[in-house]
Amino acid sequence: MYRISQLLYRSAAVAGLLVALGAAASAEPLKLVICHVDDRSGSAADTGIESLNGLKMVIDPLNEAGGINGQKIELITYDTKTDPQLAANFGTRCSEDDKGLLIIGGSPSAVANSLVTVANQTKTPLYILAAAAPNVTDNADYQFRFGPKVTQDSIAVADALSKNGIKSVAIINNSVPFGISGAASATEELAKKNITVATQQTYDVAATDVSPQVINLMQADAEAILVYPYPADGARVIRTIRQMGIDKPVIMPRVGMMKAFRELAADTGNGVLVPSSVDTTRPEVAELFKKYSEQFGPLAISPSPAQGYDAGTLTIAVLKDEKVQAAIQAGDLQGARDAIRDATRRHGDFVGMQGTANSGYHFSKDNHGPTDEGFFVFVKVADDGKSLEAVDAAAALKK
Repeated sequence: MYRISQLLYRSAAVAGLLVALGAAASAEPLKLVICHVDDRSGSAADTGIESLNGLKMVIDPLNEAGGINGQKIELITYDTKTDPQLAANFGTRCSEDDKGLLIIGGSPSAVANSLVTVANQTKTPLYILAAAAPNVTDNADYQFRFGPKVTQDSIAVADALSKNGIKSVAIINNSVPFGISGAASATEELAKKNITVATQQTYDVAATDVSPQVINLMQADAEAILVYPYPADGARVIRTIRQMGIDKPVIMPRVGMMKAFRELAADTGNGVLVPSSVDTTRPEVAELFKKYSEQFGPLAISPSPAQGYDAGTLTIAVLKDEKVQAAIQAGDLQGARDAIRDATRRHGDFVGMQGTANSGYHFSKDNHGPTDEGFFVFVKVADDGKSLEAVDAAAALKK
């Protein structure tokens, strides 16, 4: 009885192995599915639309040329509408229903935080774009960030102010993560340069009247004003500042470049300074924006197309990676996702369309790619919000 049972067990084991080998042999290669999950109609719609267009500028020509090893990249898009719940649902749909290899997006910080949770729960690589909150790449495993942290904007601002002898700054920020973390990081970096924060004012992002906070700015009489808003409330802040006759240099990291802010602020936005991670004096960057305008319509300087383009560039390099391709051809979804995560670190040190020629990404060292030093230049809002101009920060800060 023992021998018969043993023989039956061995026969079952051999049969199971043959079935497994047969399944492996007949496994179909994975489809090259990636998902863009980002705002296209919410308060950060500009960033999502522009980053998607930048991503397409890399993926579309590749697909037209036949793709990777004969496979075209399938790009699935979801509009998060600045809603963290929608972001979580769409991220899960990408990972579970679409069998996505990679998620790209998460420009607003609240949306990015939701996608980070999904990425780590489903073990799906996530390329975060513009999200500024410092913590989205803390203890990171599956998430990588292309946009600078808000702390890096603050480093650039503090450095420019210090070099121009400014000793006191007033800060005004909204009540969402971008505003709160922006004000906190600015306070920290300014202190390192011995610059005093004369006052720091926080307002509700939905407030229709920010005059109480702006009055406090006026009374503080600082040499410059640093604003951390979203587009609509940022326009209210700058209009109120100008209506109250405050003629101080105003610096508005990131949001000052956004089309929605510039249109709402109109002439009151003229002269607002913005640290920019896009240096259009670089010929290849100028050419990217020229092609973007030809394909999608006129565009002022914005980091979002560059972030999408750079994410697409790394995506293609990673999908071509030998270990990634082996998992894809074997039909091993989780193996492919893990290989993409690891290949991102192997291929992730490069100079992209963001940053200056002397800076770039360093994903081999950190899941947060942009370097701290030399990543920013300054631009200013001009022509009643219709354009952005490269500017010498030293000249602009002398009032």
